[in-house]
Amino acid sequence: MPFKIQNVDQTHYLEVDPIDFIIRNERDILDLISGCIEHDSPQILLYENNFSPDFFDLKTQLAGALFQKLANYHLRGAGIISFENKSERFKELILECNRGTLFRFYEDKEAAVKWLVNGTDRQGWRG
Repeated sequence: MPFKIQNVDQTHYLEVDPIDFIIRNERDILDLISGCIEHDSPQILLYENNFSPDFFDLKTQLAGALFQKLANYHLRGAGIISFENKSERFKELILECNRGTLFRFYEDKEAAVKWLVNGTDRQGWRG
């Protein structure tokens, strides 16, 4: 099963298995949204392996589609990725996301979970 509910400090989030689920297209995004609804979880934790290479290529608009669906369904998410070897444009997207409250990128799980659960963090990557 690609989705697992995690409970931390009386809050839960949907953790996506980094092997069994990859966002390749909008259908996959809708499956992710369905998983949140099915498990009654307004928060999602994703890993770098959950994102296809197209996600990191902003020309495909896959990242934008994910963020738009999260906003439409009032969901929040965090992605744990390596910031190295990302394009300058994608790094700009990371900076913009990490200023908001919809989706943030982190390099470690502890910070991502803290933000999902408490709404606070040690700040995601700032460049």
